[in-house]
Amino acid sequence: MDATDKKILLILANNPEWTYEEIAAHMKMTSRSVGYRIERLRNMKVIQKAHLIYYDRLGELIYAAVVKFCPGITPQNQELAVKELKKHPATIQVFTALGSFGMIILFHAETPAEAQKILRENIISKECFENYEIAQITDIFSIYRHFY
Repeated sequence: MDATDKKILLILANNPEWTYEEIAAHMKMTSRSVGYRIERLRNMKVIQKAHLIYYDRLGELIYAAVVKFCPGITPQNQELAVKELKKHPATIQVFTALGSFGMIILFHAETPAEAQKILRENIISKECFENYEIAQITDIFSIYRHFY
């Protein structure tokens, strides 16, 4: 993977709806070259199929919650809690983390009250969690922006 491949990945991360032609025009390349590189990245498993859903267009809001595990909880119980949260229909993504909060959850809800209800039912009611904070997401930017 070279610098051109990384630029294409950056463009795709920030503009997933762009066609090969749009990427090519931006990169000053041919669409055939862009298509070749993207197919090669797919074969390398750098790019995989994904479904991009704009929840805000569905009338739903996206929230992030950072969650603190109780002291002394075993890694096995943490893993079970993460698996259970991943199964919840409102969950978009669950991340584990190091630091004060051990988990980050992205989820969707129609209202702030519904977001609080989802957390009460799935976080507060569980004995393995000590604390959480919640915030509404207004924009999602790709992690690639921070590396280039």
